[in-house]
Amino acid sequence: MSDPSIAAPLDPDLGSTPVPPLELRWRSTVGAPPPRRIRLEIPGWAGADVQPADGARAQPWHCQPFVEGATYGLELVYPYRSETRVVHAGDRLRFEGGLEEEIRETGQAHPFGQFARGHFGMNTGLDLLPPPGYALRLGPHPRCFMDDTGEVPVALPGHLQRFWPQHFFAVFRAPPPGGALVFRPGEAYAQLTLVRVGEAVRVEPMPPEQAADRGRQDVQVGTLGYLLSKHLWRSSAGIWFGDKYKQLLRVFRRGGLDAVRAHLSALDDRAKPRR
Repeated sequence: MSDPSIAAPLDPDLGSTPVPPLELRWRSTVGAPPPRRIRLEIPGWAGADVQPADGARAQPWHCQPFVEGATYGLELVYPYRSETRVVHAGDRLRFEGGLEEEIRETGQAHPFGQFARGHFGMNTGLDLLPPPGYALRLGPHPRCFMDDTGEVPVALPGHLQRFWPQHFFAVFRAPPPGGALVFRPGEAYAQLTLVRVGEAVRVEPMPPEQAADRGRQDVQVGTLGYLLSKHLWRSSAGIWFGDKYKQLLRVFRRGGLDAVRAHLSALDDRAKPRR
């Protein structure tokens, strides 16, 4: 007889499986807010408040993989009260705004500085401590990929190990000559995730049976889109869109890869002509 106190192994494929939260501790001496969950801004950087329907313009938030990637992890928020414009003039960068008075109040050095050609840094005002075995990974905030003004900062990727006790600098790509980047109070400037230290990935070809199975599913997904999707629509650009990815994701989260395989096979049988 099995011991009810021993939990069954968790299936990592199932989205309903509870995942224990990682603990990220923070410290600040300049009033910087802690990292926060990323939320899509609609209307805003994630697109206009336009529902997917015939004649509508496709929006970034219509894409489920984008939504999951853009909201993964945390975001870092500009911690200062004064707006700062990073202006590329000549061979140097200028940092314009009212930060001088603000930093005099705290006795801190100016948080912005150019330390290399084409890049500059900003003191985040944060000391973050990830759990053992993890490092901090900073990267561009998803809003920078939808920016058409040229003003949104682009943070460079970087890993910070947990031993570092000081407020850390975020590094950004400099604006092009004549351009300017704008840091505004309350706006996010980087995406933060926790990554395993020393993670190793072994890349290998699929075994023949697995490759054949995936190949069959590839064909099924490609030919059964009208049955997979529960919502089909044609955008203003004349391109057809459907929610087949979202529908398959729901199947996957309920029962894993076996459920996806069974669902596709059932739809395939349904699509075959009857004799």
